[in-house]
Amino acid sequence: MAEEKVNPMDLNGDGKVTLGEKVQYYAGKAGEKVEESVKKVYEGVKEDAKDALEDAKVLAGKAKEKAKDVYAKASEKAKDIYADAKEEIADAKEDLAEAADKAKAKVNDILNKDDK
Repeated sequence: MAEEKVNPMDLNGDGKVTLGEKVQYYAGKAGEKVEESVKKVYEGVKEDAKDALEDAKVLAGKAKEKAKDVYAKASEKAKDIYADAKEEIADAKEDLAEAADKAKAKVNDILNKDDK
């Protein structure tokens, strides 16, 4: 028993391959190739999207840490500025009190000279 070769382009199985069957056959093959290509592109895009999401998560974490560092440094600097300002105010109060005392003494000296 010999096996008969069946031509895959004989879509209706009549043993003859017409131009229409050839066109349909090749159109089907082209459709399969397009479908395979679309699947490959989709899988590639899906993987790229996953990678991009992971990269975004890593960058977001780094940005969050950087923001914490910047906030900590700014907070520390603000504390230093506040401490310096507090010292400057205390020094200014002392200078003002000293100037007031000198002014009082000068006024008293002038008043005492007039009394004599």
